[in-house]
Amino acid sequence: MRNVHLAAMLLIGASVCRAEQGSSSCGSCTDFPAGPIRVLESFEEGVPSYVQASGVPLTVNSRRMKHGNQSLSWQWNGNDTLTFRTLIGYRRQRLLTELQKDHQENLHAAPDIDVYEAPRGFFMWIYNDVPRKQRLRFKFGHGVEVDCWFDYNLDFNGWRTVAIYYDRGDMAGTAREDMDFMTICAPSIGTGTFLIDTLGFSVPMNPRTATPNPQLPQIDRHPRLVSNYEHRMYQFSQYTPLYDPTPLTSQTIEDFRTLDRQAKELYLPDKSRRQWKDCRLDLIEERFRQFEIVREGEEIYGRPLVKDNIMFEYFQELGLSKDRHMEGLMSWEKNFGPTLLQIAEAWNCSDSSDVRDRLAAMFIDLFDYGIDQGFAVGAGLNWIHHYSYEIRDYAPAMFLMRDVLKEHERLQEAIDICKWFHGFNQVYRDDLVYGYEGRIASDADDMQGLLTQRLLCALIMNDSPEKARDLRHFSDHFSTVSTGYANALDEAFKPDGTVFHHAGHTLGYGGRAIYGAVRTWSILKHTQYAASPEAVQRLKKVANTYEFCLFGKNRKTPKAFASIRFQPYTHPKHFGNMPEALGEASASSGMRMLPYSCVGIKRQKNDWMITARTHSKYVYPFESWSRNYFAFPLFIANGYLDVSYPGSLDSTTPSDSVWFDGYDWRRWPGTTTVHLPEDIIATRVGQVRDEGGEYLFSDQPFCGGLETSYGCGVQVFSFKGHDKYELASFTGKKTWFYDGNKVVCLGSDIKSGIENYPVETTLFQDHLETETTPVLINGTECCAPLFEKTLNPKTWLMDTRRTGYAVLGMDEQSSLKLRRGLQENPNCTNTGMATGRFVTVWFDHSIQPVGASYAYVLVAATVPEEMQELADGLNGSVSPIRIVQQNADAHIVRLTEKRATAYAVYKKDGMDFETGLARHVDSASCFMIRQEEDRLRVSLSDPDLNIYDGQDDLLPDGTRGELSIYEHEWFYWPSRESKVHLTLNGRWKMDSLVRAMETTEQQAKVIAANEKSTMVEFTCRDGLSTELILSRVPEQ
Repeated sequence: MRNVHLAAMLLIGASVCRAEQGSSSCGSCTDFPAGPIRVLESFEEGVPSYVQASGVPLTVNSRRMKHGNQSLSWQWNGNDTLTFRTLIGYRRQRLLTELQKDHQENLHAAPDIDVYEAPRGFFMWIYNDVPRKQRLRFKFGHGVEVDCWFDYNLDFNGWRTVAIYYDRGDMAGTAREDMDFMTICAPSIGTGTFLIDTLGFSVPMNPRTATPNPQLPQIDRHPRLVSNYEHRMYQFSQYTPLYDPTPLTSQTIEDFRTLDRQAKELYLPDKSRRQWKDCRLDLIEERFRQFEIVREGEEIYGRPLVKDNIMFEYFQELGLSKDRHMEGLMSWEKNFGPTLLQIAEAWNCSDSSDVRDRLAAMFIDLFDYGIDQGFAVGAGLNWIHHYSYEIRDYAPAMFLMRDVLKEHERLQEAIDICKWFHGFNQVYRDDLVYGYEGRIASDADDMQGLLTQRLLCALIMNDSPEKARDLRHFSDHFSTVSTGYANALDEAFKPDGTVFHHAGHTLGYGGRAIYGAVRTWSILKHTQYAASPEAVQRLKKVANTYEFCLFGKNRKTPKAFASIRFQPYTHPKHFGNMPEALGEASASSGMRMLPYSCVGIKRQKNDWMITARTHSKYVYPFESWSRNYFAFPLFIANGYLDVSYPGSLDSTTPSDSVWFDGYDWRRWPGTTTVHLPEDIIATRVGQVRDEGGEYLFSDQPFCGGLETSYGCGVQVFSFKGHDKYELASFTGKKTWFYDGNKVVCLGSDIKSGIENYPVETTLFQDHLETETTPVLINGTECCAPLFEKTLNPKTWLMDTRRTGYAVLGMDEQSSLKLRRGLQENPNCTNTGMATGRFVTVWFDHSIQPVGASYAYVLVAATVPEEMQELADGLNGSVSPIRIVQQNADAHIVRLTEKRATAYAVYKKDGMDFETGLARHVDSASCFMIRQEEDRLRVSLSDPDLNIYDGQDDLLPDGTRGELSIYEHEWFYWPSRESKVHLTLNGRWKMDSLVRAMETTEQQAKVIAANEKSTMVEFTCRDGLSTELILSRVPEQ
């Protein structure tokens, strides 16, 4: 019936693994304590000789097990003990470099970075035949001495896990590396039988996943500020409603039915019901038979059901693949949930009473089997990855089978299980979010896999005042917390419309989060539980922003949005158009500035899309997990500027893969970099307080920009390299001024103290399809296979992708260079060399420049005639673009055709202006002033998110280190308001507010005016933009 060969293989493999670990042939591992007899003990050879019970002799049970074909059966009486005489194998955390090489890959560590192995813990499955208000005590020791111990509550029936660390404060006492026994002490009174299986005396346990549960309430949660609900399931289960139940009204009952109808249409559309055929029952029954469920009286048996990650993560030292780990086992995600949902859908679709009876019987069997297997209230598995991916089918199945559950007197149990696993009680506390008062957060994973399911937990309930109360709680939580704007690094929705996960902007996780929220909104609408108007507006904003970032008919995202794997994200088709689902027309043209991701976007439908990417004190430049994902992200957010076209997502992405072979990772388009050797810039992922990944925040807060109602914008980037790569002397300022299909690109005050390596600003690096693919230089084709040249400072060019570049100038220490031909560079994972043919144009600012600068105009989707006309105009008496100022204090550009002047003021305490309508501004800011007959259109932002003062990663010697991404104190702190006072020449009065500052109560206003000047006060927050129209006051 079960996989005997697998069980035997695991026994052999486990013994070998432990033997090697203690052998002298293991090199640097020789000082490790010897391990237990098995990595995994599943009692496949019967009762082991090293196990002894004080009372009734031990046996094995072949009816219930969690691995292989049998489990250990301990029939106990009061005060009996069960002792395992074996080396426990506990060891204190050691540097990973002291272990076998293959363990490095599990933690994604860079070869030259010291990383600690996971702490050791104890794991096993235990079956309790009768719930009891008693405890087991587990004792570990050496000789006759007990070194550490813990108690385990027994108020459950069925299978549960025992998962606990040795040295993280969850056990009493102090673990020792020479411990050689474990004793389990039965309750002092009573009798019963425990089954034990899948025992690991010393297994690696992810230190971030410790979670208390009813069996082990003493476990301390990890201090990381992540918002995954699984960390707090036990805490949430103890929350109680704040609202009192009120009598039901006819309107409330009618709303219940509306919610039912809308939820059912979501999970089982009419089209699916019409397409159902009873012949599909055979396939469902075949899938059901795989569980091998057998009933004997009140008992139910079946194949072991586990959460996949338990085997792979806790028993990774067996060296098996994930598939081999799961042989003979049934999976929550792949088997249990999908089968329940498939049965539920079929039951609702079929018109045959016989078919429905057979389906109902299967459903109840599977439901009861799940409870016996540990899918039950209070089950604690530690965290072990996201439940949202594993259990998303369970609540929909229960919702669709409410009538069957009620008929079989299991409805309340189903409700309780759903509420436990989905953390429903979290909605009872809007004031205490993930353990902190005033926090607003909703994890993106939870939103896509649990949010709608959490609503179903209440819809499953019988009509009652309690159901109405729970729905009211859910609705309020959805409107204020789930769809609220999260602060700082918290997730998910942000005031600029971005969606956060892993403490940064993400379109993959973010799109799924929005989809979950839209689905939930669609169930709640047209009832008293509908989302608030403010929540709907926020949801529309994030949905529109998400859509605005997608490009082309396949709706993909270019590299400006990429992180971790740096692969283009593709919008899933079944998501549809989410703004339209919300009744909002999605914008496909215009300018957007996203301060929480430091990305600027200018696009014209799907004709072209310009994107620029930077980073700041609050926005990390990239999220790197290892070189296996991508090895060279260091400079990608140093001003990455690229254009997307139909058929060419961006200049770095081939149509059929992720990267071009031979790409030079130091010459991203638009970036200013130091041309260091690749082995120096390869990502060096380490470990900080149990947290992996590399998140190198800058110490520069002035990054972000301005968007306007007429499609123009400003993006600023004050940069400084990170100490980790010895780049602290590498600094400068970069600004982009957006106007139509043009971007005016300015750089100034570029400095570097790094010897031997030049500083460069790259205009473009294009892959050449053939060795003669041409580029244009001042209208002349350059198509030589090999070509290098220093270009004239007043050159205009067109690359291979219809993007033009008109060079306006540079400082004396810089030169403009072009190179085309073959180039060899490390591949994307730094595991070998790759060759490709490219053409590259860049400013060479020389080695150790001081005050280097550049200026050029990028033109999207251009033609030679347009470029020549632009070049002629730039050199003419009335230039369409005039650089007014370009120094450390400010970058200012006059856009002649728009009758607008754009200001990027970098000077912290502001400055005076000698010409133009602006007279003075009192702090660093971005603003644009556009003349419209006798009116002025003034747009302004303070790009500084202004979350905290100082620098939290500063070391005593003045250098900067790395902090755990989820332990920054300011992780959920709000952006603070700032005041910017702009003084204009002439007397003006407020006409209208075109764009309000969404996250402040106070709005822009005129606070002083006379014949010579007018002072406007702007209240800024979250890096957002505001815009107003002023009218001239006639002279008296």
